[in-house]
Amino acid sequence: MIDGTFHIHHGDCIEHMATMEAASMDMAVFSPPFPSLYAYTSEASDIGNSEDLGGDARLHLGFFYRQLARIVKPGRVVCVHVCQIPRMKRTGGVGLCDFRGLNIRLGERSGLVYEYDWLIHKNPQAQAIRTKSRELQFSGLEADRAKTRGSLGDYIIKFRAPGDNEVPIRGEGGVSRNEWIAWAEASWTDIRETDTLNVKAGRGEDDTKHICPLQLGVIDRLVRLFSNPNEIVFSPFTGIGSEGYVAVKHGRRFYGCELKDEYHRAAIENLEKAVAYSEDQMALFAGGAT
Repeated sequence: MIDGTFHIHHGDCIEHMATMEAASMDMAVFSPPFPSLYAYTSEASDIGNSEDLGGDARLHLGFFYRQLARIVKPGRVVCVHVCQIPRMKRTGGVGLCDFRGLNIRLGERSGLVYEYDWLIHKNPQAQAIRTKSRELQFSGLEADRAKTRGSLGDYIIKFRAPGDNEVPIRGEGGVSRNEWIAWAEASWTDIRETDTLNVKAGRGEDDTKHICPLQLGVIDRLVRLFSNPNEIVFSPFTGIGSEGYVAVKHGRRFYGCELKDEYHRAAIENLEKAVAYSEDQMALFAGGAT
């Protein structure tokens, strides 16, 4: 399925996943489009364009999870990065939409087994400035504390495909006991929010909202925890290639899908950089070995 180190399909992931071989991916890690919060393209198939979390977005995600569950190997892990989504005030919405819960329910309905989720800490002051949320600002605190809330953390939902894992994840390129002591905590408070790939190359002239790549430190932990070297890491919403960049640097292969032209080009450039880095590291190792 991969001719070389990586392949990124340019098109809609739901349609493409239906053509992929069953039980062909060793692991999946991705951020699904956050409906009504981030606009990625003008395509009708872009879930991010939907403001109806109970309708179109739910329907699209339902189709998506059914295909995802089909192509991941039995017993292997799917990691989904989500956050809770504020309801749109311009349409009369109040409070939060449980996007985390929606993904869990749709994943379970597809046959995936929900096993856990990690909470990723977010700085409330930085989030208040970035999102202009009155619920976090001092002006909201001083106007009516009944309407305040804390910052919205990110979550990593861990699913596992049903069945027995035929190839245990262990050994070379693994996780130390000290790392596991830290990573087994219920919340990750040491992730730097700015630890991301450069987003400028992925921006388009018609973008209406900003890119939100997943932090490289988060991907690093998940790839090392839930895949072996040379296995295939899958990201159906590749974006600018963050998951693939980390996977390749850690000696994995990568398969992705990306709908947007600018993101697809940026992802290929980032993956090529990761391949060059890996080749340089292998050359240094070989030189040291001699």
